[in-house]
Amino acid sequence: MKITEIDHFSHRHKLELSYSETPYQCDGCKELGFGSSYQCNNKKCNFHLHENCGVAKPIATHSFFKNSNFKFKKKGKRGKTCKACGKDVQGFMYKSKETYLHTCCLKLPSTLNGNFNGGSLRLNLEVKASTKCLICQNKEIYKGKLKGWAYISSCGKHCYHVGCVNNMNFENWKMGYFNQSQSGGVANGLVFIKEENGESSNGRKENEGSLMEYALDLIVQAVLGGAVASLLGI
Repeated sequence: MKITEIDHFSHRHKLELSYSETPYQCDGCKELGFGSSYQCNNKKCNFHLHENCGVAKPIATHSFFKNSNFKFKKKGKRGKTCKACGKDVQGFMYKSKETYLHTCCLKLPSTLNGNFNGGSLRLNLEVKASTKCLICQNKEIYKGKLKGWAYISSCGKHCYHVGCVNNMNFENWKMGYFNQSQSGGVANGLVFIKEENGESSNGRKENEGSLMEYALDLIVQAVLGGAVASLLGI
């Protein structure tokens, strides 16, 4: 059962679970969010917390790190980056020895499921990309400095670094490009994927291009903390 109202150490007012129609910057982890969030009823505050940030537990685990416990920390550490996406940890995060994870990165669903044109689409979260990311065209992110987690389709044709999706979300948000597609997704018209020959995805066959957009839409919603339950098929 979801917790609909919380008292949180990071804010002086009560926070209620609400749905955000537009992306917001989480006041806990300092990363972008979309969909369900804990918000202050006082509009002057404009305060948001990812749902995961609002109810973060003191200790957490992750299947990628066997026999490791992650401790919740209120503030990031200068010069340290998230093992999943490669971005700096500026606010709420989890730490285990020298491994850092954003709160929402730690909570990314291991599998995303969807249906497209009567067929099923399954995207699995992997600790590294086994093929080139369709956004950066590399297996590693940040010029090979970090492998980075990636969502990869069962067929192996669709691979997206979590960090690449995160970065493009942030750039599009800064430019004011975010809007919702008719299907309720947030990736429509926002992320421009390049093929290996440098041509944009607009020139691809319609069906394949639509499938790429659909796969990306699922990942964008997961990364932004959107309707995760529907992505998991529950």
